Order: sequence, then C-alpha cells, then structure tokens
Amino acid sequence: MIYLPSGHREKGQDLIEYALLLALLVAVGVLIYSQSGLKDSLQTIFRNSGSLMETAAQGSSNGENNQEQHTIPEIVGQAIANGTLTLNRGQYLFSGTDAGNQAAGNLGIPFAPGDAWTIGRQASSDGTTDYYVLMHYSADQRGDLSSYATGGSSWNWTVNDRGFYTTRKGSQIQVPVDYYIYDASTGAQNNGLRQTYFTGNSGSEGKATLVHPSGSSGYGIR
Repeated sequence: MIYLPSGHREKGQDLIEYALLLALLVAVGVLIYSQSGLKDSLQTIFRNSGSLMETAAQGSSNGENNQEQHTIPEIVGQAIANGTLTLNRGQYLFSGTDAGNQAAGNLGIPFAPGDAWTIGRQASSDGTTDYYVLMHYSADQRGDLSSYATGGSSWNWTVNDRGFYTTRKGSQIQVPVDYYIYDASTGAQNNGLRQTYFTGNSGSEGKATLVHPSGSSGYGIR
C-alpha cells in the first residue's frame, strides 16, 4: 500500500469534490434547458440581456463621443446661450482666482493645468452691441506662461474683476492667445466684433496682455 502525504490527499479530495459539484450543475442545467417552457423563457432572458447590454454600451460610447466634440469655445457659447454664464457688462472672470475657478468648475469648462484664460462681457464702442469674449492661453501648446514675464521684478501689471488695470509697472508684455467673441443674447460666435474689441485693451489681434489678476499670485491675461 502506498501512502500519500496528507497535503496530496487533501488536494485530491478537493478535485473530486469540484468534479462532482460541476457534474451536478451540468445535470441541473440540462434538466432545466430540456423543459420546453423554461427553455424558451431562458432564451428570451438571454436575448433581452444581450440587447440591453449592447444598447447601454452604445449609449456610453455616444455620450463619450458627444463630450469629446464639445470644445472649450463651444461650451462657453452654450453657457451664454442657455444663461448658465451670466456676467454684467464690464465684468471679467480670470483664471487663478476663486471666482474664475469656481465658475469654470460649475460650467464644466475643461481648462488644463497651467492654462490662462479670461471670460468677460463688454459693449461695442457705440454701446449698441453687447458681447462676451473668451481669451485662452494653452500651456500645452505654448509652454509655461511665466516664460513670457521677461520684465523681471520691475514688471507688475495687475487687473481687477472689472478689467481695469490697478497697477502698470514695467513694460507691457503681450502673449499669444486663442480668442472668441460671442453675441451676448444668442451665444453665437461673432467674428465681426474682433477688431472692435482688440483695438481696445489688448492692442493687437491674437495677443493679450500678461497680468496678475487681483486675488491671484499667478499670471493671467487681459
């Protein structure tokens, strides 16, 4: 007679128990499946489950695709159109400030870390046209914004939430930005107002002034 170590006996016993349990489950499954009424019901359940899973997967995929299609300018335009973004004339939101960061979070605007941006509301020089402006400096595309601050310690331009400069120390520093102008009532982009806006504070088209927004120790744009 050959004696196996206790460990081998236990492992062999476990395998036998698993095999018997599997055989029992298979037998029960065959019995259930062979009953015509239960067979049809089970087939219907599995078909419906598969259909529901496929529909859910498609819905999730479509939702992700729709989200990817909404760019930052589109989200801002939609927020203006549906009234979730409402500013007074002459009011601005700046990146790096509590008010700006809270608004961007509430609106779901996907600004990236290191980005600088301004959203403001203005009127044309004759007061007849009301519009919003978005200026966006992308850190991913253009690098760290601080690299433009070449004025050293003598440079200090600070702006408040009304868009007015409270300090103008050192030479003006301009940085490249993407900018968009929207009709205040519809949220539609209105490129015809670009020249009206950029003959004002920002000097030249496609650039903005580097500033320190009030309440922020970092850099902003205006």
